Amino acid sequence: MRREFVFDDGGMNLLSSAALRRIRDALPHDDDTTLFVFRSGRPSLFAAGADMAEMQRFTARDADDFARLGQELFDTIERLPYLTVALIDGDCFGGALDLTLAFDLRFATPRSRFAHPGARLGIVTGFGGTSRWRGVVSRPAAHQLFLANRVLSADDAVQMRLVDRVAETHDDELARLEGRDVRFAKALGRSAHALSREELVLLARRLAAF
Repeated sequence: MRREFVFDDGGMNLLSSAALRRIRDALPHDDDTTLFVFRSGRPSLFAAGADMAEMQRFTARDADDFARLGQELFDTIERLPYLTVALIDGDCFGGALDLTLAFDLRFATPRSRFAHPGARLGIVTGFGGTSRWRGVVSRPAAHQLFLANRVLSADDAVQMRLVDRVAETHDDELARLEGRDVRFAKALGRSAHALSREELVLLARRLAAF
């Protein structure tokens, strides 16, 4: 079963503390879900990153709690047993980019743009983007995002493997993915790194016997 969350705060789709909690509470935790799609309800805007006005009011404790909230949410998304897709249409900046890196797949429209403006602002993301990129994009691509403050087009993003697919609409592809049960594959992917070469060979032989 396909489930969707439409992110729309009526403005710039800022990742405030309240928004992070809304996303956390919207994540399905049932056995019927096979596909979870996250998309924006704002035209030509996926999300604009963390709420800087809120952050300026933070105490040191508030800042730590905020970073942990984002990290725990993104870790939870990464560990979800079903297939997750970030459907990006428009600007995807800062913490929103960190958010998409936690999803299994990232689909974008041709008008989408990607950036991490922390380098220009003199701050480093607290949501785990600087570590999660290692499993997604190359080091030179990450440097373009996190150090050079480059704004990537959708074509740039797909060439750098930041995005899996660029198209005006993704309805057909999402319909194809909707009924796929990937729970076993995702569980295997999470555990495979802890297995020795011999254990992996034995596992492959047992799977081939099914």
